[in-house]
Amino acid sequence: MLWRHFIFSGFWALIILVLYGIPGSNMPSVSFWNILEPDKVAHAGVFAILMCSLTFSVFKQSRFKVIKRKSIRFTALACLLYGTVLELIQGSVFSERHTDFLDILANAAGIVVGIVILKLFFRDILN
Repeated sequence: MLWRHFIFSGFWALIILVLYGIPGSNMPSVSFWNILEPDKVAHAGVFAILMCSLTFSVFKQSRFKVIKRKSIRFTALACLLYGTVLELIQGSVFSERHTDFLDILANAAGIVVGIVILKLFFRDILN
C-alpha cells in the first residue's frame, strides 16, 4: 500500500497545521533580529523534520519512479509550498495570528537543514 509510507509525514504535517492554528495573543512586532528568536528556530526544526521524513516516505514508495528519483527536490518544493501556504492563511483564517515573512524564511532554512542532513548522513540510502 502506497500510503503506509506517508503515515509519519502526514501526522507531522498535521501537527504543524495544528501549531499554526493555535491562537496567539499580543504577538510581538517583527524586526530583523527576530530571526534569531526561539520561534524561528522552532519553525526551522519542524520543517527540517518534515523535509527528512517526507523524503524518506517518497523514496520508499515505488509507484511513482520519477518522483522517487528526484525525492529531495520534490519534497523540498512540497515542504516550501506547504509552509508558505500555511503562513499566508495564518493571518486570515486563524484567530489572533498574522502572516510573518520571517517565518517563511525560517521554514525555508529548516528545509535547507533537512537537505544537508539527508546529503551528509543518508547519501548512500537515497541513491
